[in-house]
Amino acid sequence: MERQPMENKTKYLAMNYLRVLAFAFIIVYHFMVELEQKGNYNFLEKGTVYYSNSNLHIAIIGVSLFFMISGAGLMLSSKKHWDIKDFYKRRFIKLLIPFYVVELFTLVASYVLKPEWLGYFPLIAKPKAIFNLLGMDGYFEQFFPTFSLHVGEWFLGALIMLYALFPVFRYCMEKNRYITILVATIYYVVLIFGNVITTSPWTNVFVKAYDFILGMFLILEIPRLMDKKAFKVTSLVVSAVVILTGIVLKTQLPTTITVNNLVYALMLFLCFFALEPTQASKNFFDDLSQQICKISYEVFLVHHIIIYYIGDNLEGRAMGLKQISALFATEVFIMIAMALLVKNIVALIKK
Repeated sequence: MERQPMENKTKYLAMNYLRVLAFAFIIVYHFMVELEQKGNYNFLEKGTVYYSNSNLHIAIIGVSLFFMISGAGLMLSSKKHWDIKDFYKRRFIKLLIPFYVVELFTLVASYVLKPEWLGYFPLIAKPKAIFNLLGMDGYFEQFFPTFSLHVGEWFLGALIMLYALFPVFRYCMEKNRYITILVATIYYVVLIFGNVITTSPWTNVFVKAYDFILGMFLILEIPRLMDKKAFKVTSLVVSAVVILTGIVLKTQLPTTITVNNLVYALMLFLCFFALEPTQASKNFFDDLSQQICKISYEVFLVHHIIIYYIGDNLEGRAMGLKQISALFATEVFIMIAMALLVKNIVALIKK
């Protein structure tokens, strides 16, 4: 079978694996935090594997990875076909219709099972319901009260805003991607080290814009470099060293945790692309990752709500590792079932 240069490929297995990894990091983090907050298990106290150390945090890495993948995916698809009206129509329908379906499910479930969670809604000015219609209620909840049901949380709102700006970013990349990434990097450094951001930098759309733009740049540049064996081997070795160092290093580095975790996300990106096969073939894990990616957005929308509801009913109950493993497997099963249900409902709506 003839070898295809990476820069000419239109689909990459690495993108599927990175997406699965990013969501796994986020789901595991939310699961562990819920157990800690509800008094079920203290991972740090018991010396069990933890989700963060002085320099590494799996949720922040997962978020950076996902924004990078999102920018890369949009840039890659726009190379094959680009129509700005079609882009906005297709992308926002893809994001918002599943969001509305999950919002409705969550509203009904909250009314029936947890009406006390809705008690503060009458106190919120009704015009703020516009943020729910735009899928941005979770993002702006950081700044003022909204009608947020925590579907998509801050992440979805930030992603929608970056999708809205994508045509501008794409235009700049098409004109000169090297100047674009240079300007974006300077902008990022000023934001992080200039004390410009007053909210958490890893949940701020202005900071996440750099992750998004970086992904756009990488999908144009890295695949070409990965065709060079020396660069590929160097990427694997350097990435492995950096990631392992981040896992075992206890001393806090002088750089901020936001920058550190973006570096780890970048190293993972390089690793998976360095492992991208040069022949057009698939195995069981490739097919599995592809199937997971097909429902990854729906899983993202429902996962934290499911963790909230189940965790709230287990508050104060001490658990062992076997119980925790069984609980996690159960919650993942429910997430997948709900994601498939939402996907099928959306398919019927579109018809």
